[in-house]
Amino acid sequence: MPKPPEFILWGAGTSRTLRVHWLMAELNLAYEHQKIGPRTGETQTDAFKAINPKGKIPVLIHGDLVISESFAIARYLRRVCPTLQYDETQLSSEGIARFDELASFMLMELDATSLYIIRRHLDLAAIYGEAPNAVISAKAYFRKMLDEGFTEAELAEFVWGRRFSELDILLTTILDWADAVDIALPRHCHAYRHRMHQRPGYLLGKTNNKP
Repeated sequence: MPKPPEFILWGAGTSRTLRVHWLMAELNLAYEHQKIGPRTGETQTDAFKAINPKGKIPVLIHGDLVISESFAIARYLRRVCPTLQYDETQLSSEGIARFDELASFMLMELDATSLYIIRRHLDLAAIYGEAPNAVISAKAYFRKMLDEGFTEAELAEFVWGRRFSELDILLTTILDWADAVDIALPRHCHAYRHRMHQRPGYLLGKTNNKP
């Protein structure tokens, strides 16, 4: 009897699913991919909602464990797969505090408070309603937070410590999303994105993320 796959990943076609596919490529993990997309009805079936009652992707299944939310999945994979080693700074109490600060800042101020407001009232305006002033304000707020949150020196190599991490994946997907909605990015952010886009893990993850 064939051995069941160790990891099963549900979801494709979004920036959030890309985060997981990219990290799994960086970790050189084999996995079964269930290529369901958002807002196609596939996430609202009884079968899928038995896996994730929130009806959202991505979802990772590892044995008896089921995890949703892209960054939670990334954190879990990084802990259980030793392929990407931490440097001394990343292992220190100060480094861990900095990780938490950066993750909270990116997920809340850049993603949820800014970019998702834009998505709601542009791409999903038929559902949530048009709100042009909210979109303008969200774009301005994103740029202000980005300018204050990441200097050129801080993005000269990796966003946290001296080694690639899931925070680089998070920031790159956020910058890609901002660029896609016509937010003007600073030159050093474009340079950082370009470097991240050259990584073999990104290229493979992007291919695997196709619906």
